[in-house]
Amino acid sequence: MRILKGMPVIVLAALSFVVGCGGGGDPDVVRVSGTVTMDGKPLPKATVLFVSGQGRPSGAITDDEGHYELNYTGDQKGARIGHNRVQITTAQGPTETMEGEPVPPVPEIVPPMYNERSELEYEVKADGNNVADFDLKSK
Repeated sequence: MRILKGMPVIVLAALSFVVGCGGGGDPDVVRVSGTVTMDGKPLPKATVLFVSGQGRPSGAITDDEGHYELNYTGDQKGARIGHNRVQITTAQGPTETMEGEPVPPVPEIVPPMYNERSELEYEVKADGNNVADFDLKSK
């Protein structure tokens, strides 16, 4: 289970953008949104992470149409200005419901070249006009 071995890092990074911390926000963070498709079809419930190499990552979960809007902290949307490595994954580890019922893991359907060995990049522009669409190929 090679992919699952690397998943805790992605899951922890994904959780860090949701928790966030209060404050006035980072001035080097601007809004980023887009759509993720695979083989031309929307990719729902995928985790999208932007990692700039400095500071925390930004992330989002795609909706049923594959659309996302990145979060930097709990109260600030966007990603850091500059070069970002992008990781997209559908895998989720086993978890449980609020009532304590087990929820089985969700297997990865996105090839490693888009997540654990990502070749995706995006340059976040300071003007805030950032639409980052990704059309992934399953093979």
